[in-house]
Amino acid sequence: MGGSANFVQVSGPSGRVQTLAAAAGTQTFLWRPVSLKGTLPGQDFVYADRIRAKANFNLTRNAGGGVFNTPNWQQLAQLFGQVRVYSQFLGEMYAKPDTSVPLLANHDSWHANNYVPPTRARGVVSTIAASVIPLEYEFEIPLLRDYLYRNVDSAPWLSFFEGGEIEVDLQGSATFNLLGWTVTGNITMELNIDWHPDKQALIHVPIRSGLYRVVTPGPAYELKGVGAPRGLDGVVQGSRLAVLSWLFKGTSATNPFFDNGFYAAFGGGGILPATQGITRLDVPFRDQVSIDAVGAWIGSFLADTGCIRHRVDTSLNGGLVDNDIAQFPFAMDASLSKGQQSYVADTLDFWPMIWPGHDAKISDMQKVDGDLSFTASQTTPVNVLNLFRTDEVCGFSSAKVMDLMDRMGLVHKSRGGRYDFIPKYADPKRADETTTWGMPLKIILA
Repeated sequence: MGGSANFVQVSGPSGRVQTLAAAAGTQTFLWRPVSLKGTLPGQDFVYADRIRAKANFNLTRNAGGGVFNTPNWQQLAQLFGQVRVYSQFLGEMYAKPDTSVPLLANHDSWHANNYVPPTRARGVVSTIAASVIPLEYEFEIPLLRDYLYRNVDSAPWLSFFEGGEIEVDLQGSATFNLLGWTVTGNITMELNIDWHPDKQALIHVPIRSGLYRVVTPGPAYELKGVGAPRGLDGVVQGSRLAVLSWLFKGTSATNPFFDNGFYAAFGGGGILPATQGITRLDVPFRDQVSIDAVGAWIGSFLADTGCIRHRVDTSLNGGLVDNDIAQFPFAMDASLSKGQQSYVADTLDFWPMIWPGHDAKISDMQKVDGDLSFTASQTTPVNVLNLFRTDEVCGFSSAKVMDLMDRMGLVHKSRGGRYDFIPKYADPKRADETTTWGMPLKIILA
């Protein structure tokens, strides 16, 4: 969305800036949004685009494990753990333990921001000589999705967050010990919600970011109950699948500290696609059967999304030029000795199985209501936990839509009010459970 810097600062129990002291165990930053505007003086409605968090903290050098490596942007996400966004009107919009800062920053932000995530492309530590380095880290919790043809379709009314809770876990001070650093002093975090105005009263399309756990050596993988409402309130069964990614371990030059942090909250897991040797894919629900040109799958994703951006990583690999989809996939590496030129590399963070591309239409997305299965042949399989991340475009029941209209002060005609709702992009007609599945709605005078 274009416009001015429209955002609201969110307060918590101790004010707008929450402070925690570094400690060995996990702690939680907590916010309870209040006094959120629903309309502007001109009666425009206000819709939430994203939740942005900014943290400030100190790293103190300790040469832990006899090593010293500057944490890169991906690794810094692992200072923060699980995330929860709860609305008393919408339910668990982001639920623990299905969401973490590493997932948000190192996977979700790519898709939500049209494959150009707002990460910092410069080095995060300017010197290796100082013993204490102050750092600032930002991440976002997406609400609108830029991959949609109309990205605001998934942006909820801002006042739906009133009285809810937003939680961000802070991990222990020894998180970066393997890199030679300790978190010291106080860690502060502040939270803002970006918003945009619209003259039209709307009910957004809810999108659930799911996380599916599969423990298997392969080659068969099965995701159970895709399309179930789970923590979202008033959502009907079934969804349209916008994103499906197979999350990998993500190797690093600082083993055994894996960069992306996807599996940190689960005690480890994930495969390394080159080491395990993915040689064939059979994905029947996408009509892709017996694909042995597995690198071409990644090439198709890169060609569709144009997601490669390059930076100089001064902390790893001797300052070589890498790309920051977390080495997806060393396309411009200056060293041929690494053996990482293949798309199917151990540095691959995730395997994109379904992606929306740019300007995706919800009506064109695949409907899913049940289990999904595929096979991936590997030369050296391992029996470990595998995680799969989804964006599932859902729909509210008619009764829930009326409840949300009540909250907006636009009471439905069947409840004694003057308003009705219809699909946002269809000719005026009755909006029932079939037309609301995965589609935004607009509220009109009856």
